[in-house]
Amino acid sequence: MLLSMDWTLLQPAIVLLVVTLIARFNPIPSQYHPSQLLGLCFTTIANKVNNPERSNKQQTIAGALSIVFMLTLLLAGFAILQFIVIEEFAFELLVLIAFLQWERLHLTEVDLADLEKNTFTEQLKFKTLRDLTSLSLLGLHKASIETLCLRNAYQWFAVIFWYLTGGIWAAIAYRLIQLMAQYWNCKQSNFERFGQAAAQLLNLLSTPSHYLLALTLSLFNKPVMNLKLANQQAEQWHHPSSGFLLASFAHSLSIQLGGPRKYQGQIIRYAQLGNKQPANKIDVQRAQQRLNMAALLWLTAISIVMAGMSLW
Repeated sequence: MLLSMDWTLLQPAIVLLVVTLIARFNPIPSQYHPSQLLGLCFTTIANKVNNPERSNKQQTIAGALSIVFMLTLLLAGFAILQFIVIEEFAFELLVLIAFLQWERLHLTEVDLADLEKNTFTEQLKFKTLRDLTSLSLLGLHKASIETLCLRNAYQWFAVIFWYLTGGIWAAIAYRLIQLMAQYWNCKQSNFERFGQAAAQLLNLLSTPSHYLLALTLSLFNKPVMNLKLANQQAEQWHHPSSGFLLASFAHSLSIQLGGPRKYQGQIIRYAQLGNKQPANKIDVQRAQQRLNMAALLWLTAISIVMAGMSLW
């Protein structure tokens, strides 16, 4: 039976398992992650073409054209890399090692409020644009859980989704767009118009994986009832798919997420998600465990499906 298996159909599952093991036991430090180099490229091009003196429409068009230019340039670069590497398995392995990025937070072992606040603030300031200085410890707990959920949804689960549904080139294109949306974030006043096209494109591309991840996370706690509540709350969120994801995660953990956020001195009021139970440090730890379990479920399901297809 083993001899009759089509091993080419198992390649995506094998690649993902190898990449996950490498990332788990020998993770690339955030400051040295390849996404930092790509971020530098996106920041450089934005500094050259994003002129605040132009009209809103011109800034929006400049942002859209920048997406086309950077995608064309970088996809050509990856095509050259593929030609050099030759072996498809090795190429996909290298790309996913460079593109998959798992976020985690280190928690303090000592329950001292000031130490805990400093620990969360120092880690979150590199992962979110929110104004963290004005947040209470409870606010930092909530921000930590939301950041972990969204960053891993965009940087890990969505990359895997596009790799499985569209192949390595779909995963590359998605991740490049995600990084452009991240570095040209519309929440920054200087990118409010320039980053609009990248943000809209990212919202569209991440929607399927957001809903799949939300369904996965809901399995851990009363899925039918909580999915119904999450769907109702998502309608009040500015982006339905990310609202559904965060609401599902909040109900999975039986805590409250959402609410007002502060960016560059301006308070933006978002809907409350989940229930009224405030998040604490234990919930941050539980959130990381739930995301790890969701990733394990995805990898297990992918392996089973791929193995079944190879034997069919």
